[in-house]
Amino acid sequence: MPASKTGSDETITEEPTSRLAHYFRNFNQKISDGLNNRIKQENWSEIGLDISIIVLLISMALFIRILLSYEFRDTWGYGSGFNVWNYGLPFGINNIDFRGFADFGFYYHSWITAWYTDNWYPYRWIEPTNVLDYYSYPPVFLYFLVLTWRPGMSNLWMAFPMIFTDAACAGVVYLILKNIIKSKHKRGIAIFGGLLMALAPINIIYDGVYWLNPGPVTLLTIIAFYFAIKKKWWQAFFWLAIATMTKQNALFFSYPLFMVMLGEKVRNKSVREAIVESIMNAALFVGVVLLLSVPWLFISPYQYGRHMLFPGRPIELRFEPVNPASNDCVSFAKSLEQLGLGGPLLVLASFGNYSMLWMILSASIIAVFMFWRSYKSKLDGIEFFEWIAAYTIFTHIFMPRGVYKFYTAYFTPMILIALLGSLTHFTSDKKYLPIGMLTAGVMFFGFNIWLLVMSKWTVPFYLFMVAITIGFIGMIRSYVRDQTNKKSSQMKVQQFFEGKIGA
Repeated sequence: MPASKTGSDETITEEPTSRLAHYFRNFNQKISDGLNNRIKQENWSEIGLDISIIVLLISMALFIRILLSYEFRDTWGYGSGFNVWNYGLPFGINNIDFRGFADFGFYYHSWITAWYTDNWYPYRWIEPTNVLDYYSYPPVFLYFLVLTWRPGMSNLWMAFPMIFTDAACAGVVYLILKNIIKSKHKRGIAIFGGLLMALAPINIIYDGVYWLNPGPVTLLTIIAFYFAIKKKWWQAFFWLAIATMTKQNALFFSYPLFMVMLGEKVRNKSVREAIVESIMNAALFVGVVLLLSVPWLFISPYQYGRHMLFPGRPIELRFEPVNPASNDCVSFAKSLEQLGLGGPLLVLASFGNYSMLWMILSASIIAVFMFWRSYKSKLDGIEFFEWIAAYTIFTHIFMPRGVYKFYTAYFTPMILIALLGSLTHFTSDKKYLPIGMLTAGVMFFGFNIWLLVMSKWTVPFYLFMVAITIGFIGMIRSYVRDQTNKKSSQMKVQQFFEGKIGA
């Protein structure tokens, strides 16, 4: 036999074990060294300051929402008993048509109590139907609803997850602005943006006072956008999937995010690598959605799908506006009719609205444009939010179903970031920066207050004009920025050659 086979058993068995142990030692050492280096590289004083600012912004936003929630119920609320937190609120207050729907008292309260007291199954349809059959959200929203309340507690704890998530948006707005603004005053601008979000009247009224549903999905969506602007794509799609499983509206954003990601990857990698990596992130999105659908998807797949689609309006070829019920959404076509539009233009508007043509067309134009800008490496963080804000508005107002006033609480962070980012970019000089910040603040609060007091019929057209305004400002800013960068590059080239010739 060969010599290698005649060695002792110890030698034969120890060599593989020794190599394996050596591999694991090296692997563990690399991980340890990597973590140590990462810890040493981090600016912990900067991180600590950011955390402190975020906690302060969220605390202030939460305090304002809870305080006003109590004051509104104490002053205008209706109900019985000594606990003001259990009172309901009227549809409008002080002759202002807030259209503050009683969804919390009628739907959410019923679902939460039934979950704990009646072993309620959310995706059911039992004849004769009642309030427990009308849960029309993905499962994660239910998990938020039942998170902090237990039998015997006041209604405040039912609403707390919605209030807190809305307040937490102020902290994420701060983080986003601090990342997308490149001037040396970025922290001050970001703090100002966080304060504006903490004080946003639309969000205070609908999420903080009426306890309606946009808070959780808004927070999760802008967390996804935070990772998108940092080009951390799997994290972006992971959070967007959770947002989608909180409320269906977040699904709209999978289109532009995928296009921006694809443009960035095609520019920096081979087409094959870009497509494969983009598909993998899309698969992650789908995987998280499916995982969060368990066990409901397997228990009652038909009813689960039916409840997901329940809030929508079917696509139809329609050439005149729908007359909505008093408690229903207002469509874009109906808004135009109420403002005096008629004839062929109204026919065209109605056809595009109810067939989803305007929704698909506007979404595709913006998403493809964002892809192109991303591929050309011209889509900075501010421009990302300028187009995302317009995209958010268009995809909602052009839905066949239309929009409620309170849907706008979902749009406000995107609109705020777009306005503040754009206007402070125009006035980045220290002397003019306060003008840009003040202008953005006035425009943002004006947008909020005007929407709260206007007639419901005006809302879709008003939002349309807001989107056009943001898009117009964004186009001007992008053009000015691109021209400035071009001139700067030409000057650098000229200086380079002048230096060489002079040498």
